[in-house]
Amino acid sequence: MKKKDELRDIYQSENPDFEKDFTPQVAQEIVEQRQRDLRRSRITAIFFGVAAVLLAVIVVAVVIREVLSAREVDTPIPMEEKAYIPRHSLPSEAAWVISYNETADTAVDIPGEKPFSVKWVKKAAYHIIMGQQALAIDEPDEALKNLLEVVKIYPDIEGVHRPIGMLYIQKEEYAKATEHLELALEEEEAFDVVNNLGTAYIGTEDYESAENYLTRALELKPESPICQKNLAVLYRKMETPDKAVFHFEKYLDLNPDDVETMQSYALYLTELGRWSDAADFLEKLTQTVTDIAPIYFLLAQVQVQNGEQDKAVEALQRGIQLVDPSQALAWMGSEEFNSVRESRDFKSLIDQLEIASVSLDEAE
Repeated sequence: MKKKDELRDIYQSENPDFEKDFTPQVAQEIVEQRQRDLRRSRITAIFFGVAAVLLAVIVVAVVIREVLSAREVDTPIPMEEKAYIPRHSLPSEAAWVISYNETADTAVDIPGEKPFSVKWVKKAAYHIIMGQQALAIDEPDEALKNLLEVVKIYPDIEGVHRPIGMLYIQKEEYAKATEHLELALEEEEAFDVVNNLGTAYIGTEDYESAENYLTRALELKPESPICQKNLAVLYRKMETPDKAVFHFEKYLDLNPDDVETMQSYALYLTELGRWSDAADFLEKLTQTVTDIAPIYFLLAQVQVQNGEQDKAVEALQRGIQLVDPSQALAWMGSEEFNSVRESRDFKSLIDQLEIASVSLDEAE
């Protein structure tokens, strides 16, 4: 009996309610409790899942922002555009300016005399090379800016006033041109300096100084076409016609292909009332220049003044072939033709041009 009781005690639980756990009523309560626990677990899992997703989104957003910010910081700032320096034309001893203008302060803002030091010598050399290269690639404004910087550093430096004077003439700033060319003349009495100085003084209307310098330039180079032309322009402004005509003709002898100056000279002869000389000159000109209508119309006007009606009509017949009818009619409407307007030949030309003009309008 004792053994039997011992065997039974092996299956007994210390919990006196242990056997009740397996009754139907108790099992249903356990299921419901477990279902509630499961729902709470699911809700907790969903909450933490959503929180994890939100946290991941925030982390990704922060990472993207940091990457974009890093890219913005790393983007190089565009450098100020520098004047182009043709490398192929730079001599080897001047090639250092390629990197110098990117690393050094080339501005010249400190007032007063600059010391003769490596720093300022190098700055001056930099601007000299930049000015020369700008001249080589036909950038006069850039050239002038750099050469003026050189003068700021060393006002007594030689060799830069000459091109500065030339550049100021191109800009028609004649007073500044004379200032620098006078300094260049102190360095060397070169033909181009003397000639340009005379030209600059024409611009300032100091005709006496202009004549002195241009006369001296002609002594230095007697066969210079440009000096002859400058003297012709000067004497025209000085109202000294004989000297002006002489130098115009000398220039055209030396430079016979300058058709523009030929036309200017012919007009000057008409201004002087030298109709016969103008007719001879234009007749000679039309033997070589056959495709410029204004020359023929000018010749016709000159021949009208000379009383040569037939020659005037002949010149008009040649001129109207080079322009459209409406333009020819406009030319022939000039008051210079009033004295021959009623002549049969002139009226015939007008009729031909009017018919041609109407036909041309209808065709369009």
